[in-house]
Parts: sequence; structure tokens; C-alpha cells
Amino acid sequence: MLYSIMLFLHIIGTVAMFIAVGLTITAMIGMLHSKKTETLRVWANLAVKVDGLLPFSVIIIFLPALYLVITTWGWHVAWINISLAALIVMTFMGPAINLRRLKAILKAVETETASTPSTNLVKTVQDRLLWISVITMTALAIAIVFLMTVKLAFIGSLVTFVIAILVGYIVSKLILKTAPAIN
Repeated sequence: MLYSIMLFLHIIGTVAMFIAVGLTITAMIGMLHSKKTETLRVWANLAVKVDGLLPFSVIIIFLPALYLVITTWGWHVAWINISLAALIVMTFMGPAINLRRLKAILKAVETETASTPSTNLVKTVQDRLLWISVITMTALAIAIVFLMTVKLAFIGSLVTFVIAILVGYIVSKLILKTAPAIN
């Protein structure tokens, strides 16, 4: 019974993470395509608030996962260890890269006086590292769910994460390539 409850909480944490990531990406795409400074401000505010909730979802994911590993799976399972390593890396990337840059966008848009976003503000929104980080983290989260389902051995787990990183990088480049031109 306790196993089922912990698995449920673990899945709820995963759902919460994907909701937060989905809203963050939606807000970032909204910022990328905003023609008005006020619209960009609304999207930036949402992105900062939602991205700030991601560490909470990691706690909901991690604590039940720890119970599941200790009581059932053990630490010798490759997909668990690699998934845990990816989750830890993502947990640090979020505040260090994403949230810091999203807050910089929000600060820049709050000081913007023109009704249309300036070239500098648009460049800030098009921050390549931010886009690569957010999209790659999303791909890594999908890879973790894939491994939770398929339960691959060590090499398969590593290949899964390499593919996720490549997909994240490529998709982020495609998104920025299709972004509106800077004034």
C-alpha cells in the first residue's frame, strides 16, 4: 500500500514538473513573439513565477523516488542512477541558468519605456543559453519518463540521455531560427 502511495506521489510530482515546464515554454514562446512590451511583461512575469516552482516539483518527485529505490529497486539499477544524475543536474540548471535569465528578462522589460520591445530586450529574450537549457531540460525530463517505463540497461540509458541532449539543442536552435527578426 505504501509503495503505491509513494509511486502515486512520484507520478504527481512528474505531472507537476511537466505542467510547470509546459507553462514556462509557453511563456517563453509568448515573449519571443510579443509585439508589445506590456504583453512581453505579462509573459515574463508568468515565466519567472512558474519556473520558480520547478524545484518544488523536484522535491515531490525525489522523496517518493528515494523511498521506491531504497525499498524496492536498489542503487544497482542503471536507469535509476542515470535518471537521478540527470534530475540533480536539472535541479541546478534551473536556478543557475533558467531562473536567473528569466529574471533578467523581467527586469529588462520592467524598465522598458517604449510600447514595443527594444532591440536589446528582444536580444535578451532570444538568449541562446536560456533556450538551450529549457528545451534540453524538457527533453531530459522526457528521457527520464522513457527510462522509468522501458527500464534500459546502462548503455541504453546513456544513449537515451545523449539523444535527449541532442534533441534539446536542435529544437532550441529551430525555435530561435523561426523567431521574429530583431528590429
